[in-house]
Amino acid sequence: MIDIASCPLVDDAVAVAAGAARSGGSVLLGIDRTSIDVAFKDAQVDMTTSADRASQAAIVADLRATFPDHVIVGEEGAEPGADDAHVWYVDGLDGTSNYAHGIPWYAVSVALRCREHGADEVVAGAVFDPVHDQLFCAGRGLGATGNGEPLAGSAVAPLRAAVVVTQIQSADPARISRHAGTVERLLTTAGSVRSLGAPALVMAHIAAGHLGAYVERELAAWDVSAGQLLVEEAGGRVTDLTGARVATAAVTDVVASNGAIHDELLDALRGT
Repeated sequence: MIDIASCPLVDDAVAVAAGAARSGGSVLLGIDRTSIDVAFKDAQVDMTTSADRASQAAIVADLRATFPDHVIVGEEGAEPGADDAHVWYVDGLDGTSNYAHGIPWYAVSVALRCREHGADEVVAGAVFDPVHDQLFCAGRGLGATGNGEPLAGSAVAPLRAAVVVTQIQSADPARISRHAGTVERLLTTAGSVRSLGAPALVMAHIAAGHLGAYVERELAAWDVSAGQLLVEEAGGRVTDLTGARVATAAVTDVVASNGAIHDELLDALRGT
């Protein structure tokens, strides 16, 4: 894990991430949801909308105002920069399908990854839920907060007492079949299983102690980065299915938890 002293941008980056996430959220609240343009990146599941693009544009404008040379990688496209040691990962609308259908569970996710000294770590992040006006922020080594109050994940254990979120965004029959096996395994080992959408928001609520764990395969960095930092700074763990800590911007499987049930959860998932 990166030494906090090696990335002097952390304090400023947390503040900028928070402001940018709020800017994106304001855009989402101001859009007439019934008039948005909707398209699919796959056959029927991976949705994108004009709201995603408008929110990301507002976030990019905020980030550029303070960090004009940083690279920005968003779900709706990337913005080059001269300083490729600092890369922002942006999801202007985390939970697009929920938003498009009027389900009030979606968020904006903004995170900075620092690639200095051979590391690739998230050092600052914010997840904003505009529906409930909840802003979750974290800085590497500085802790996590929800609307300014310190966050600590729950101490719920064992796994049979925990609420676990697992979900999939795919129309591929093979992936769907594999996911069904994961759901079946969790239904027999966890206290309760949910599929909520909006990965960053799910991870924010693990950090807040409302959920015990989250499992999903093949997630992109804009889905994971801010949420991972929140979970870890609140005392939890984020690994892949083998138990290796996530320390990459590459697409990855994710197991996030309060920490107390992590090893038991990995054991339950083995072979799925």
